[in-house]
Amino acid sequence: MAYVAMARKWRPQSFSDMVGQEHIARTLQNAIEGGRLHHAFLFTGTRGVGKTTSARILARTLNCTGGDPLHPCGECPSCKDFAGGNPMDIFEIDAASNTGVDNIRDVIEKVQYPPVIGKYKIFIIDEVHMLSTGAFNALLKTLEEPPEHVIFIFATTEVNKVPQTILSRVQRFDFKRLSVEQVRSRLRYICEQESINASDETLDVFAEKADGSMRDGLTYFDQAYAFTGSEMTADAVRSVLGIPPVELFFSLINSIEAHDLKGCFKMVDDACKRGIEFTPLLDGFGKFLRNLLYTRLEAFTADVLNISDEMYTKYKSAVPSLKNGDLLRISKMLIDLQGTLRYSTNPRLLVETTFARMAWLDKLTDLRRALAAINDPANASASADQEALKKKVTDVQNMLEAQEEAKALQQANENPFAAMQSGISGGYNGDVYSRYEIAAAWGSIKARIAEDFDFAFSVALNDTVLETGNLQETPFPIALTYLGETGNEAWGPKQMEEHPEYLDRLRQILENALQTPVSLSIKTRAFNEAERHQRMQAQLSPYDLDLQNEVGLQRLREQFNAELIYSRKSKRQVIVQQTEDELEMEQDN
Repeated sequence: MAYVAMARKWRPQSFSDMVGQEHIARTLQNAIEGGRLHHAFLFTGTRGVGKTTSARILARTLNCTGGDPLHPCGECPSCKDFAGGNPMDIFEIDAASNTGVDNIRDVIEKVQYPPVIGKYKIFIIDEVHMLSTGAFNALLKTLEEPPEHVIFIFATTEVNKVPQTILSRVQRFDFKRLSVEQVRSRLRYICEQESINASDETLDVFAEKADGSMRDGLTYFDQAYAFTGSEMTADAVRSVLGIPPVELFFSLINSIEAHDLKGCFKMVDDACKRGIEFTPLLDGFGKFLRNLLYTRLEAFTADVLNISDEMYTKYKSAVPSLKNGDLLRISKMLIDLQGTLRYSTNPRLLVETTFARMAWLDKLTDLRRALAAINDPANASASADQEALKKKVTDVQNMLEAQEEAKALQQANENPFAAMQSGISGGYNGDVYSRYEIAAAWGSIKARIAEDFDFAFSVALNDTVLETGNLQETPFPIALTYLGETGNEAWGPKQMEEHPEYLDRLRQILENALQTPVSLSIKTRAFNEAERHQRMQAQLSPYDLDLQNEVGLQRLREQFNAELIYSRKSKRQVIVQQTEDELEMEQDN
């Protein structure tokens, strides 16, 4: 007798055999028992989860004349007819190769005749989304009002391609991807029936490789069985399926931690000698990084991650000098690598150099705390390296402050500092700022004050900037400067004068933010010419700005006496606005 593949041999024969789709089996059984059977069904889900198998079980069950209405007996004429492979009342059609109107017309013609053996004439149309628009239209009327003896069962992996006119006429059932535990349990049952000796670790390899598809899991199982025979080991299964062992990834992450470029190249060479393709290698490393992060955060248990307790402990203690930020950066580089690998003419070189870059990069450092430590005058033991770092940071910070000052002049009540995606994130919430960055962070701190303190206090700080004095002096001199207002009769300075508790409260906020004593004063300053011009420009509409800058637009308006009727944002403006809104939402959260 010819060998039968595992996926066919162990295909479920009744609703009770279905794995992972119990919700669908229970619904169909209740409909059969209660006599509330619909005339058309749509089974949708990813590949290998049991859509076509469930359609066949439903067809056999409905036409079985045995005593149990929920389990095909296998002995009645209808069951024997189905087992023969060419049943007279059950028609299975592959829509991928029968897509046209003529094929559906043949179906419609068969619908008119009553069943020969069973109670129903059942049409199973697999991959129904492949039908043409004309074929769908030809099926509509029959699908809406079929004869009482006809039932349609559709199956598809891409339900989004099925027209709404079809979806509104069928009962839809969504098949779920199977969990690792469900695939493992089914494979364990098959091993017991086939007298195959396989450990839980071995079965986990199949279950994870299956990626939610029972059919894929059985196909991989069949492939490994042909190689190993009745004694399956995890190493042998990984070898035949081309799955990299986890030891390779521990070797790689240790090399990255130690800045060992040679070790990274050796790991890639070892993988190539084992015959491992780069796609599964990168997928495996991605899963490894995920488990590494999850074990550190204790987000999931060892059982949920499908690893042993010993492996969970090994993950948790691995590469202690790599922080979570380092792992996230490595993950981002890995994702970028996976996206570009398919287009590379030299994939091995691309993989090797990317791993080498991961090892070459220095580890991440908390910039805010580093700045606070460097700029604290009490720390008199600053080394030459710290002074060099201080100079570099100063140059970068001066550039950032210049950018932020221009934004603050355009709209003082907004939070300009939040728009700096590469700068300090969030407002004042206990974070430590350096003396160099406190002025640029003022907009962010004001936003937090508006949320955390009373309204009058926050309004009294409107239209202000911070101007700092000698960066090495302690107490650190800071002037709260009101722009555009002169004299003590201006409303803002007057509020600070009449409410000395406002000044004390603000001094405490700044001292907490800087972690150093602060000498706070109040100043007023009129806008200079450049600042006044910037504010005027910020108040102009895009149309007025274009009129100023575009001579051709000016001439066009003068010649045709044109006027602006309406305007709309460019695609770039929409994207920028969406980005700013998302940043504000992240800050609020």
